[in-house]
Amino acid sequence: MDEVHSQPGLSLGWKKTVLFSLLPVLLLLMGLETAARVAEIWWPPRVVDVGQGFTKESHLFVPSPENPDKMMTNPSRTVSFHPQEFERKKPQGTMRIFALGGSSVNYLDYEFPLLAERLQRALSGRFTRVEIINCGGLSYGSHRLVLIAGEVLGYEPDALIFYEGHNEFEEVEQLDLANLRALPLQRALVHVAMYRFVRDRIAGLRIARLEAEHNRRLLATTIPDTSKSWGHPFTPEEVRQRMEAFRQNLSSIVEMCQSRKVQVVLGTVPSNLVKPNLPGEDGKRYEQVVALFAKGAYEEGTRLGRDILKHASPRHQSSDVENGIIREVAAQYKVPLADVEEAVLAAEPHHVPGETLFNDHCHLNPEGNKILSAQYEQRLREAFGLPPR
Repeated sequence: MDEVHSQPGLSLGWKKTVLFSLLPVLLLLMGLETAARVAEIWWPPRVVDVGQGFTKESHLFVPSPENPDKMMTNPSRTVSFHPQEFERKKPQGTMRIFALGGSSVNYLDYEFPLLAERLQRALSGRFTRVEIINCGGLSYGSHRLVLIAGEVLGYEPDALIFYEGHNEFEEVEQLDLANLRALPLQRALVHVAMYRFVRDRIAGLRIARLEAEHNRRLLATTIPDTSKSWGHPFTPEEVRQRMEAFRQNLSSIVEMCQSRKVQVVLGTVPSNLVKPNLPGEDGKRYEQVVALFAKGAYEEGTRLGRDILKHASPRHQSSDVENGIIREVAAQYKVPLADVEEAVLAAEPHHVPGETLFNDHCHLNPEGNKILSAQYEQRLREAFGLPPR
């Protein structure tokens, strides 16, 4: 009988087995990555500020790749700031002013050239040119603005103007969204087209929701309940800490300016008391104020409105607390104070902020912005020894 020999089975080994098992997944991921990169031809990825300005190494301005002698807005920061350029070394005869704040400063972009022109005429014997560089960041509060102040003081400013008081609670929300613990992972994933595609689709949905919420507030006939838009529940202790941090940040900005012999001007920040943006029970309680205004009891309504706003938490607009801190810091360090709040009060028909000079709960309209700009101009003129305008 012939001996039967069995052929040994083909063995791939565990490494090859794993490799061949993962191959379909790898091919799928490569296909999705290729598709995402092709999709970006028609839908370019959004500009994203990884870290959202909360990290010290995140600069607002960087050298221009086209002209290293110029500084330009960091491309990753144009999601919150205006694209701008200025000479790295300040030209002789130039007065350089940096304006720091939140969206209220960002929206002053059309006012700053007019202010610079007026100051240039007034200072023609000392300066041949006045430039105002807009450092107003959307939703920026003092936590991030103190970092920007430290940066811009290295660009040879003659003056720094600061106007912020609406975003101190809003900025805590931004800090939560920044998710600094995952920052290294975010920086790595930003190079992956699939990640960018999914990130941008999610961002688009969030923006649409925020726009719908914004429109709902504008069309509301009563004080809108904004409690659902706040993801962070603030305790009374956190409210106190946030206001103490505001004081410390403001003091740090002033101290940095004074140590560099740079003139700094602070400003009070008026809030819309006719139609504020208050959450939950505070919004319901504010209906009493609306009723007082409706029957012409403006002084009583204003007192009650200011008291409700002062104790509201969270809030996305300034109150007597923020303005009290601004006034105290200005007095403590003996720096000029642009009292925008008092000027707006004086200009409103019944001295209630929000009657005619606001676009929404915190942003002034063009007429209100003229008042704001005039207050800072007056303080700057005084600081540089010029007569009142």
